[in-house]
Amino acid sequence: MEALDPVTWRSRCAQRMAELDPDLTRSEAERLAKDVHAFERTRAMDPEAAAEFVSIEMSRPERAPFERRSASREREAGAA
Repeated sequence: MEALDPVTWRSRCAQRMAELDPDLTRSEAERLAKDVHAFERTRAMDPEAAAEFVSIEMSRPERAPFERRSASREREAGAA
């Protein structure tokens, strides 16, 4: 997968989010894409796949909350 710059990644993610949820305004989709980009797990995905993943996860009633890794966990993951 080709690495995308953050602006392009967020733009493509926001576009897909708007397609998945037509009730979202463009500014809401852009804000959500920025939030999704902040998470290591979803940032590693293609932007469209990340939007779809979040859409599916958010529709599940028993979903776990999205959380960022703690600083110590990030260091451990980098060392692996």
